Amino acid sequence: MAIYGAGSKWNNQEVKGVFFEEGKFIIGWNENNSKDLYEAVSHLKVGDIIYLKGVSPRYIRNIKVKGIGIVTKSFIQCLQSGEYDSTDISNWNSLFIRVNWLHQTSFEINIPEDEGKLTNVRPATFYEEYLPYVQKEIIDIIVNG
Repeated sequence: MAIYGAGSKWNNQEVKGVFFEEGKFIIGWNENNSKDLYEAVSHLKVGDIIYLKGVSPRYIRNIKVKGIGIVTKSFIQCLQSGEYDSTDISNWNSLFIRVNWLHQTSFEINIPEDEGKLTNVRPATFYEEYLPYVQKEIIDIIVNG
């Protein structure tokens, strides 16, 4: 199991509601701009955790968490079950993973200064979360609500 941070704003439009309603996560970039992101998302496994986030590059220590879910079907499982309308990655909106969105209420994680220097990863569209402080906050919400 791993924890991933993911964006949910496309062209300044928030799409978390669609993810919650349809029980899925879509990367939101087309093939020309995101071959690396599709590669990364294709490695998600059942049981991995995704949190939807918003981060300002100026306030990197404050993460607005917009939802937390658990992967229930990977890219390959969705492909094998015939859920995709198309397997053409240029039709990026048709490629998704299934997610059970357990927590759909926004909250903030404020990372203390003594947690070390933070890198530029937080504003990224998709990344694996390695900071123990953030991992603990995400798990606590899942376990304790």
